[in-house]
Amino acid sequence: MTKNLGNARYVPPKETKVSLFSKAAPLLFPLVVTALGLLIGRLFFGF
Repeated sequence: MTKNLGNARYVPPKETKVSLFSKAAPLLFPLVVTALGLLIGRLFFGF
């Protein structure tokens, strides 16, 4: 650990903006994985 010299200025944390993609990504992930699996399965294994 480093010693706190007390000369660093305080920077308040910025507010994070939540985008629509970051809300939808967890919902779309299983759909994307399934679509890729189906595509690769048909391409390589002829399902």
